[in-house]
Amino acid sequence: MINFTKNLILFILFLPVSLFSQQIDSNYFKENIEVYFTFELSGSITVGEITNIISIDNVADRKIFAYANEDEFEQFLRLDIPYKILPKPGTLISPKMSDDIRGITDWNVYPTYEAYVAKMNQFAIDYPDICELIDGGYTVQGRKILFAKISDNVSVREAEPQFLYTSTMHGDETTGYVLMLRLIDSLLTSYGTDPEITNLVNNVEIWINPLANPDGTYHSGNNTVYGATRYNANGYDLNRNFPDPEYGVNSNEQPETIIFKTIAGQNNFTLCANFHGGAEVVNYPWDTWSSGYPDYISHPDDLWYQFISHQYADTCQQYSPSNYMNGFDDGITNGGEWYVIHGGRQDYMNYFMYSREVTIELSDVKLLPANQLPALWDYNKRSFCNYIKNTLYGVKGLVTDTTNASVKALITVVNHDEMNSEIYSDSLTGNYIRMLSPGFYSITFSAPDFIPQTINNVVVSNFSTTILNVELVPENSVPVELISFDANVMNSNVMLNWFTATELNNRGFEIQRKANGDFVKIGFVPGHGTITEIQSYSFTDDNVIAGSYSYRLKQIDFDGTIDYSNVINVDVTRVNNYFLAQNYPNPFNPGTTISFAIAEDGKVTLRIFDILGNEIETLVNSKLTAGKYEVEFNGTDLPSGVYLYSLETDGHRFVKKMTLLR
Repeated sequence: MINFTKNLILFILFLPVSLFSQQIDSNYFKENIEVYFTFELSGSITVGEITNIISIDNVADRKIFAYANEDEFEQFLRLDIPYKILPKPGTLISPKMSDDIRGITDWNVYPTYEAYVAKMNQFAIDYPDICELIDGGYTVQGRKILFAKISDNVSVREAEPQFLYTSTMHGDETTGYVLMLRLIDSLLTSYGTDPEITNLVNNVEIWINPLANPDGTYHSGNNTVYGATRYNANGYDLNRNFPDPEYGVNSNEQPETIIFKTIAGQNNFTLCANFHGGAEVVNYPWDTWSSGYPDYISHPDDLWYQFISHQYADTCQQYSPSNYMNGFDDGITNGGEWYVIHGGRQDYMNYFMYSREVTIELSDVKLLPANQLPALWDYNKRSFCNYIKNTLYGVKGLVTDTTNASVKALITVVNHDEMNSEIYSDSLTGNYIRMLSPGFYSITFSAPDFIPQTINNVVVSNFSTTILNVELVPENSVPVELISFDANVMNSNVMLNWFTATELNNRGFEIQRKANGDFVKIGFVPGHGTITEIQSYSFTDDNVIAGSYSYRLKQIDFDGTIDYSNVINVDVTRVNNYFLAQNYPNPFNPGTTISFAIAEDGKVTLRIFDILGNEIETLVNSKLTAGKYEVEFNGTDLPSGVYLYSLETDGHRFVKKMTLLR
């Protein structure tokens, strides 16, 4: 039945030009919000130029289907391109309607506007523990933009991902409208009995807006969707009305656009999708650019987008006729490669709101006969849930401060994120989820007035979750934290080594020594200012004569504040001895220096082992004369971890640990 209707409408659209060709007279736009027409590109005019004039609906080779309001159509006519007027998609059938909220749940009718509002209210009344009705505000003509919020603790902003589905921002693309109503019903009625749906509701805050452009859908009045228009009541395409990464804010932002921007700003949606009609494909970012643009950069998460898009389309194909959602690249397409648009909500959410969103075209036919809606539900219902599940996979956790308060942190994947592909943790809960393709990543967490923190070697796999909770330290609250301070004697030199866990405003360390009297300054080592990563330092007191000495560090802040380390005592009893020093730097990545001394000529072996005792490399295996030596070790091909290094001479053996940290 669906295939027959689709083919019939396509046949009508491609009847000879003379059947539908007509001149638009001066009265046309007094009675019509928009005109629907088709044309072929010719000459030097490009899709990129056309998309800034009219609202492109579909592109097949050089054949373009488009909508325009009066001003847009006048601009198009100046291009002197032959065109033909087409019947409006919202007028091709007389759809079956129902004003009974009980009759709606047969899901083979379109609801009247009043029945839609009543049904949305009834969801919240019948399931108050898991469903809340959110009234976003009013359209141009005073209709409501409504959201069903579904969660196991619906009145509480929990530390879990927020998810958003919306449909029918083009008012004549109505399939998603009814399917989203049915999805709300399915989530609510199945909670507690269906394990998959129960898990989603328990772990995701799900927002669903079935009807984003009610003025367009009910253009002919509240009792029918016949005559539905793409544009809103003011004659604007809402999916060309959002701030654009290329052109900025639209000067004629519509009430419906402002409502969605407000909802997005009040929440922290991890993942979204908006449903359309007129094709059967999952469209992923970017819409604003294509590979034909100079300096074009695909979305940093392009592979991940393709993966989740194919997952949606492949699941639909498995449960539908062979010709459903199998065009383009096996059911998916990059938006800009199909055709470029500006002002779309998909790129607004991805670029400006640090979210992730795709556009899903559900049916080649925009206004589907109502008795075919149940079949479309069967094709898509599993994909609806699978798509939401993506918010449960990736790297997730909480970002807090040292008092366990939530922090809104910028979360950046190092050497990966660009073009605003970073995300933010939720300001109210500190929760975040960074969805990524499989791999090893370094992730930086940063926020104003906090010390940034980078976590390396974060592992991501498909359909799994890596938990990574992060505590950010305020810049003005942590002094220099000294982990260790020790000394070793090598020949006539005293080698001092120390490590810091954190540093705040650290100008450096004054090294002080005492023999018989007071401590005196013998050197200075600069600090690292403010940093949360482990830092290693060393200083050598050269040519010390035999005797007993005490050493300490005087740590100095940039503002003059000082602090002292513990005191360590050293006895220099001989000029020459055997010694293996702590490698420097430690931790290291990937190179480090190992120093040692031998008191007499002899055979020396210096080897590297992993923590299990397996030999990694022999650095020295030869006869050396007495003295001090330095050897470089490079761990480029080794994974992060703890390693051992061993010095063996005639009658002496020393072993120390070192850490490779990538």
